[in-house]
Amino acid sequence: MKRCAICFILLILSTSLYAYRTPNKVKERYADLYAQPVVSLADGTKAFHRGKLFRRQNLYVLSLQGDDFEMGYQHGKLLQNEIAQGAIPQLAQMVEKAVRNSFPQIPILTDLIIKFLYRTETDSIMKYGIDALGGDTDLFLAEAYGLSEGAELALDSVIHAAFGPESLQVILGKQKSRQNEDDEIERNIFGQTCTDFAARGSYTTTGDLIIGRNTDYPLNGTFDRYPTVIYYQPTDGNQKYLALTSAGVHVAGVVGMNESGLYLGIHTIPTLEVSEDGFPAFILGQYVLKKAKNFDEAVEIFKQHRTAAGWAYTLVSTKENRMGIVELTNKRVAVTETQKDLLVQTNHFVSAEMHHANLDLNATINEDTHTRADRVQELAKEKRGVLESEEAIKILSDKWDRVNGQMSSFGNTVATHMTLSSMVVDTHNESLYVATGLAPVSLSNYVQVPSITTFNPNTFSADSFEILENSTFDIAYPKLAQAEQWYIEAKIAFDSDLNPRGAFEILQKAIDLVPDHSAFHFVRAIMALKAGLKEEAIKSFKELETLEHYHYSLLGHYYLGRIFAHDGQKDSALEKFQQVLTKADKEIESSLIKATETNLNKLSRPGNIKLNPATLSIFMPEADMIKY
Repeated sequence: MKRCAICFILLILSTSLYAYRTPNKVKERYADLYAQPVVSLADGTKAFHRGKLFRRQNLYVLSLQGDDFEMGYQHGKLLQNEIAQGAIPQLAQMVEKAVRNSFPQIPILTDLIIKFLYRTETDSIMKYGIDALGGDTDLFLAEAYGLSEGAELALDSVIHAAFGPESLQVILGKQKSRQNEDDEIERNIFGQTCTDFAARGSYTTTGDLIIGRNTDYPLNGTFDRYPTVIYYQPTDGNQKYLALTSAGVHVAGVVGMNESGLYLGIHTIPTLEVSEDGFPAFILGQYVLKKAKNFDEAVEIFKQHRTAAGWAYTLVSTKENRMGIVELTNKRVAVTETQKDLLVQTNHFVSAEMHHANLDLNATINEDTHTRADRVQELAKEKRGVLESEEAIKILSDKWDRVNGQMSSFGNTVATHMTLSSMVVDTHNESLYVATGLAPVSLSNYVQVPSITTFNPNTFSADSFEILENSTFDIAYPKLAQAEQWYIEAKIAFDSDLNPRGAFEILQKAIDLVPDHSAFHFVRAIMALKAGLKEEAIKSFKELETLEHYHYSLLGHYYLGRIFAHDGQKDSALEKFQQVLTKADKEIESSLIKATETNLNKLSRPGNIKLNPATLSIFMPEADMIKY
């Protein structure tokens, strides 16, 4: 860092990271909860207070009843062990691990940077939300207090898990706005490449609405380990609502429905229109589910707030037969209601009003979000008139890469290596069908559970239910399926365990199975650089040059040029950079071209162009870089 490092350190030392605690007055108000036991019933159900925990196959089903604190406490108590091993600890550390994976590890300074980011981003987003809803901190954090106390989990972890993902989106937008090539701090992005669609009328067999949803997170091995459906039954005057989530992730603002028939599914959309002075999107979505009773009321609530980062919500009013997209940034809100019978949303703004707000990160991310949307449109049209739950599941399970014209274990597919939850909503029989396997979750069997309006905790254990068998990708394409699992393990090794050497070794196993898979070679090369294995990196980059994948072959040229420039081989570096500029499409590869031109200009200066592997910020969900 080159910007007043001393001032920066003094600022941090004077403002240490605030440690959150549940106030004693709150604990005293709910003192009776702390003394109550979890009871195991004869039918296998667990009960605590007014909450119950059921199991259907591998699916956890929570019935919660009470005010916000009580429902959070019930959740924490009933799934205490699963929460400790689940997604919350990983979510809480996302900002920290993003920094440690993309910044040189400097004693004291790196820890101070992490504290600074939590204070200026995560804490600020939370404070904005508190102020926007009246300024009552205890009311705003009641669910977090309850979950923390019931699960016996640090409140800091619960809060940072709730607001950390949006913080990373804000950090990314700010960093990209600066466009400072000398800024050595590169941060990862919170990867959420979700896909959902809603079909009605001419598309479905009955004419009723069917909704399909894949939720994609970079939390393999934790979020998908404990798939959970939560039925919230508030006693404070709010509506009943449900969430498709994971143990410990208490918010319904990612995927949820309410008793008025409103469905919400969120999508991350990178943008420059970000600020820590913005409403946290997940909390906003849940607030809509609590309060809105129809499409227009939901829209009105969304229009009253500006989120901290870029998002799009698929909004479907099943009782009114209305559906549309709500697009949000820190500067504006756009709502597009469709009159068509098919609605598809992935991870880019689609309205004319918001199109300019899309952040062009790289060719891979752009290609992926558009390809998934096009593929769902294509598959739905093939099933027009006969679309039922089983067909919707097939769409969510699709592994065809229409760009490269092949079945794929990675990239440009509806079902991805980080599809961690999957659900079909069938309004005709008032049911949800929820996938129950590990990632790609949408390739597993789906278990039927009732809608929020038909759910009865007193009869649920004895109720009959369907299991929709889902043909698995690994039977037809065993090598591709196993290679995808190796990639997942490599991603965990790097993103969660901060172990690039381990990721490098795991990726070799994927390449042994699928030797012509360019994405695996590219990530292996970056991991090799981060692990100090330069010759192995060169080997993989050279392999990329021989493979047919257009984008990755360009990356092979570019990073060989960077290595040669670092080693003082300027003629060789010049040749590689010129290959990029000769072959690259100016519109599709604008980010890579700009980086190449910058390095070409530096070649004319005295000295070598340093390549510091610690600052290489790879976006593992898409096997590409945030910055070249």
